[in-house]
Amino acid sequence: MNSEQQDRNKQPKANLEQFIRIWWQHLLFGTKLIIGISWLFGFIDLFTNFTFDLFANSPQQTIPFQIQRLCFSQFVHYYTIDLMLAIICLYKKFEELESKYSTAVFIILILTLGCLTQFICVLLQWILSFVYSPFYQIQAYGLWNYYIFCVIQECVTSPNGQSLFLIFPLQLKNKYYPIVLIIFFTLIQQSLTFISTGFISIAYYFFQNHINQINHSTIEKIEKSFIFKFFTERTDFKKISNYQDQLEPSVDARELQSVETPPAKLTMQGSPQQFRSSLMLSELQKEMNQKESESEQPMQDDDEEKKQNESNPSMQYE
Repeated sequence: MNSEQQDRNKQPKANLEQFIRIWWQHLLFGTKLIIGISWLFGFIDLFTNFTFDLFANSPQQTIPFQIQRLCFSQFVHYYTIDLMLAIICLYKKFEELESKYSTAVFIILILTLGCLTQFICVLLQWILSFVYSPFYQIQAYGLWNYYIFCVIQECVTSPNGQSLFLIFPLQLKNKYYPIVLIIFFTLIQQSLTFISTGFISIAYYFFQNHINQINHSTIEKIEKSFIFKFFTERTDFKKISNYQDQLEPSVDARELQSVETPPAKLTMQGSPQQFRSSLMLSELQKEMNQKESESEQPMQDDDEEKKQNESNPSMQYE
């Protein structure tokens, strides 16, 4: 019985390890990097408060000289359960952004958004500390800033849609979701990080077209830079030139070389904008139908000529 009980105890652990391994393998590289940094800081803080004390952001600690807090405070969580919940809620939204912009642009975008969010938060807390002095010591930290950023993007793009509230079985309309989140997190933590995230999200919404207009050649240069060149050959590293990931599985890549499909047009124009696979397939279908009609036309002419010869036998002897 003891051996059977041990086997039963080992089986759930093995299943959990297998699930985590498979889940991790399916993540894209940029998402793995952000989650990995957060897990590293969380693991260190599980036994000590070293990373929290070193990177947590507040006007009292940051404004004099410790600027590194602006770059790393978004990866710091005081409680491990808070970190786990943030990763569960956020990883799919990270993958959507990474699939849209490529891995290199995603990493630069996430780090830039995090630093700007923390900077505006510290600035707001410093200004408001003259009215309410405790703002000067309140810590601002966590991956939740990115979650609110993604929720606000969903709100402005499809306000009448519905999304799951965190991991709870509750659906909220997108246009109300950001307000509920900001109130919810402000009650838990009196930081202004989530207010600054709202400012950054609105600014991103109006300027995101500039990101979409970055030339492929520029992004390829970034991918070949010293920072990224060691990772571009990984299968989970999404490069800007990798169109094959966005094609329908039934399309043979060899047929695309002689057809001016939407991806080919976008590549010639140097535009990284997204295209719909249905549009590409319709273009292919038109091209194939045109070729079939051209090949069938001579055959129809031959059939008509044969019918005329059979109807007029005298024409065969002329």
